[in-house]
Amino acid sequence: MSIPTPESSSPPYNALGISQDDKTMAMLAHLLGIVTGFVGPLVIWLIKKDQSKFVAYHAMQALFFQLALNIGMFVLGITIILAVAAPLIWVAGIVFC
Repeated sequence: MSIPTPESSSPPYNALGISQDDKTMAMLAHLLGIVTGFVGPLVIWLIKKDQSKFVAYHAMQALFFQLALNIGMFVLGITIILAVAAPLIWVAGIVFC
């Protein structure tokens, strides 16, 4: 019995039929969110939504994540501004009135 070498072994079975390009585009949709916010996943979703369900799904997931992240940052930013501004306004009212 011979030991199979990497050249003679068959490639891994892809049961879902997802191409390497689809996997790359799905990964790119997630990674572009770091640099471009929600714009990168949105562009990939708009381009690939009719061509690949796999890419469309992952681009939409990245888009939803980026939008949720932006909403959370906005809400926390307002909360922090109010938490800092309220005591300053109170102190200013005591000092100047």
